[in-house]
Amino acid sequence: MFTVLIVLLSLAASLAGALSYGHDRYRNVTTARGETVEVQDAGVYQYSLRTLARGGIPWDFVRLFVGIPVFVASFVLYLLGSLRGAVVFIGSLASFLYQYLLWTFDWAYNAYFLVYVGAFALSLCTLGMVLAGMDLSRVRADISERFPVLTATSFSFAVGGLLLFKCLGEIIPSIGTSAMPANSTGYYTMVDQALDLGLLVPLFILVGILLLKRNTLGYLLSASTLVLAMTVGLSVVAGELTLGLSTGHVNTAGIAVFAFFLISALGLLIKVLSSVRPNAIAKAE
Repeated sequence: MFTVLIVLLSLAASLAGALSYGHDRYRNVTTARGETVEVQDAGVYQYSLRTLARGGIPWDFVRLFVGIPVFVASFVLYLLGSLRGAVVFIGSLASFLYQYLLWTFDWAYNAYFLVYVGAFALSLCTLGMVLAGMDLSRVRADISERFPVLTATSFSFAVGGLLLFKCLGEIIPSIGTSAMPANSTGYYTMVDQALDLGLLVPLFILVGILLLKRNTLGYLLSASTLVLAMTVGLSVVAGELTLGLSTGHVNTAGIAVFAFFLISALGLLIKVLSSVRPNAIAKAE
């Protein structure tokens, strides 16, 4: 039931956001810090920064054409007892949780606020129930020795480290001043960096540690974090491309880095899933 509600809420929010892509009306406002910024003046993302809207709306398209279909397909496989389906479903839930946390706190308040809150709350509850229902002893037995432990460990530490240094590099120079970092002009607090430092960095580092210890939960979460990395990476690349085309300044370095990790995550996920025995079963109890 929760999963059906998540799909319906995500469809409603993503369609509303995608339709906002056609609104090209903006107006200048002055923030409390004296910064002059452009905000969207129409659509569901009205009052949100232009840079946020141009870079964030593509995430709605990615969810509509990639995220939701993968979410539904993996859920069906999970219901059928497939371990491969289960790990992709867990990763999809983590992706929805993270993205709707961003949507709740990043965007200006709008009519879909409760939809965003409902989507991340239900994703969190469902994720907890799915993990609690996994038979970890069966999971470990159904993962062969071909699981790329060292590669998956290196990837987890690399992503966690990249996000850590990226966020700290944006925050530390502004400590002791009232000015926001250049890439956060118009914001009143750093929501993206807070969620990355508070959620993604600890998650990827934890997965790396669990893999080093050959912990079964590490094997399970490794595959799931690869799905999370892929969906977030694809959304970021799409957002950066759209933002660059609208402003005339394409962040080629940022796009290249996220594209590299996106492709790496896809290749590694294929290896991880291939190490799971074809008929492996991991039904919820």
